Amino acid sequence: MSDEKVILVDFEGDHPQDWPAKRKWTIMCTISIPLFLMPLSSTITTPTVSAIADEFHISSSITGPLALSLFLLMYSMGPILLGPFSELYGRWPILQTGSLVYLAFNIGAGFCTSIIQLLVFRLLSGVGASASLAVGASMVGDVFRKEERGLPVALISLGPVLGSCLGPLVGGFIADYTTWRWAFWSTSIAAGIFLLLCLMTARETYAPILLLRKKKAIMQEARQEGEVYNIVWKTPYEKDETIGQLYRRTISRSLYFLGTQPIIQALACYYGYLYGIVYLLLSSFSDLWTKKYHMAISTGSLNYIAPCCGYFIGAQICAFGTDRVYRYQVAKNNGVGKPEFRLPIMVPASLLVPIGLLWYGWSAEYKTHWIVPDIGIALPLMGATIIFQCVSAYLLDTFPVYAASANGAVYIVRGLTGFGFPLFSPEMYATLGYGWGNTLLALLALVVGCPIPFILWRYGERLRAASNYADQIK
Repeated sequence: MSDEKVILVDFEGDHPQDWPAKRKWTIMCTISIPLFLMPLSSTITTPTVSAIADEFHISSSITGPLALSLFLLMYSMGPILLGPFSELYGRWPILQTGSLVYLAFNIGAGFCTSIIQLLVFRLLSGVGASASLAVGASMVGDVFRKEERGLPVALISLGPVLGSCLGPLVGGFIADYTTWRWAFWSTSIAAGIFLLLCLMTARETYAPILLLRKKKAIMQEARQEGEVYNIVWKTPYEKDETIGQLYRRTISRSLYFLGTQPIIQALACYYGYLYGIVYLLLSSFSDLWTKKYHMAISTGSLNYIAPCCGYFIGAQICAFGTDRVYRYQVAKNNGVGKPEFRLPIMVPASLLVPIGLLWYGWSAEYKTHWIVPDIGIALPLMGATIIFQCVSAYLLDTFPVYAASANGAVYIVRGLTGFGFPLFSPEMYATLGYGWGNTLLALLALVVGCPIPFILWRYGERLRAASNYADQIK
């Protein structure tokens, strides 16, 4: 109506990025727990594959690794759906619902009586576990400004890689000293504790949802005072579209981004390849020590400390290096920040991956002292950790409002590689050996990944300018 008065509901010093530091870091610590626990749950079954195969009389070399790969597939693909949902309903409802689904099916996996049941439960628990992945990086963008994101991005990125690495270590001792079912029961106990913690600390962080709640509160107060005539309250994020249109646009956004945004396509290919390599190495690492070095499962699993060290060092480099590099580049650019200022640290990291793969592969091939392949495997995982964090930070800066959908698009590719790479690793190492097998992986990493930081540094601004979704104001 022409005589309607439109009132804009916006933040007045209460934007999540204006919250006290204590509140921000409480939220980050809470989201870091599932981001650590869920990947740990994915790889904890690696050392127990033989025990599971024996109990269910499995002879195929593919069926055992499927317990890992199916979880990884849904863990990585889930954000395609849940990431946009978090932009529709908020971060915390998605996280808590997903964690509850994970808990239910993870408990069920511990009580299954056939391999089919186990694989189905792993598939469904992976869907629930993906909720933390869908909202984790986006919550950093919700509450931290661009120049503050180095340490929180490092924190939420460390959880997944550290969890995936510690999983086989814990699983090794479970395999040697108790039943494989405790691999599921132990992680379920931890997930239950996390859900209780969430109930005490949960707080929504997504700005559009917070403004909608603020608008509803204002409208309710206005109704009580009788001030509802000819007044329309709107937030800056609301669009004139039906619920059906909003639903379709939100859910399909991740796929749309992957099909139309060159920045996301390039980063998805590199991220996905590295993610596949990480899980290929982790899934086959136990076999190296038990079959070639003839160690006990529990003793051999202690070697997983090496990739943990690589992860940790890489995360620390990113935590204290990316913000400094970013601020330095901003100062050189007359105080104007760009997402491309997240890229310089990716250059040395992209070289660590092929160097480490060659080191690890040939030292394992010639069965050198155990410390040599341990150092070798730490290097590519260190480089991958740095690259993962840089990619997350770059996407946050490039697609701030739609970060969940942008990350979901990247997770499509990484889900496929995380699912597929561990399945062909036994045949690859059996045919090519550790030396030539890892040489092949190193050459592909060199060709696929090393040019990407330079390409985005040169053409990233032009690609962002051509996008309708990049550089939106939060």
